[in-house]
Amino acid sequence: MMMMKSQFDHEDLRVHRAAIEFVAWLEEMAPSIESKVSACDHHARASASVPVNIAEASGKRSMNERRQYIDTAYGSSLECAACLDVLGILDCLPPSSVHEGKSQLSRLVSMLIGFRKSTRREVREEGAAYDTGLPKGNGVWFDHEKLDVYGKALEFVTWCGGLRRGGSVPRSTGTSLDKASTGVVLNIAEGNGTFSVKDRCRFIGHARTAALQAAATLDVLAVRHAECKEDVARGKGMLADGVRMLVAWERSLSGRTAAGQD
Repeated sequence: MMMMKSQFDHEDLRVHRAAIEFVAWLEEMAPSIESKVSACDHHARASASVPVNIAEASGKRSMNERRQYIDTAYGSSLECAACLDVLGILDCLPPSSVHEGKSQLSRLVSMLIGFRKSTRREVREEGAAYDTGLPKGNGVWFDHEKLDVYGKALEFVTWCGGLRRGGSVPRSTGTSLDKASTGVVLNIAEGNGTFSVKDRCRFIGHARTAALQAAATLDVLAVRHAECKEDVARGKGMLADGVRMLVAWERSLSGRTAAGQD
């Protein structure tokens, strides 16, 4: 991608250039995405959020203010990674594209961590490495991918996709399930990446709310379409497992907060 001459200081930051390159890559991929799902809109919004928040961070002299914007960019990057998982699971993007996108995001996250480490009033980029602690080549790019609750949420996305493709549910119901199931995944990913325990609990709460919305949607489906009751029972069982995991996660974090660990 040809870069224009810099007119603002943030345009000289490597992390900003990397964020813009990811937006450009996503635009190139857009025509090849097989179907329109909720993750597409989330991906477009979150990818644009990254360079915007980097630009705002670069203009702050206060370290705390700067980190607030960097943290938002960091969370949006993780949201993008989760969107790629959803698009891959729903066969909207081929595995090679998901891999390429995650590779770019992994480098971007490393740069954001280095940017966040700067403690000077002047903007400065420092080196950093994002490492999941697992051997390279095992398919895990980000820490949230190691969470059992994240895997459970992706299983439900897969199940919802199969239900919609089966043609046994109304389009409006399929759309509601797509939106809610995607919401669970994205909030787990973004919440796990937050640096504040309070913020992490907030995202877990959002994920739980999305799961309950999906459960209520399935209840309505069972009432209106009796032939779907068995399918609904399976889906609600998956959701119940996921909600229990989310509640346990939030309780463990709340215990840390009560103990003064944040």
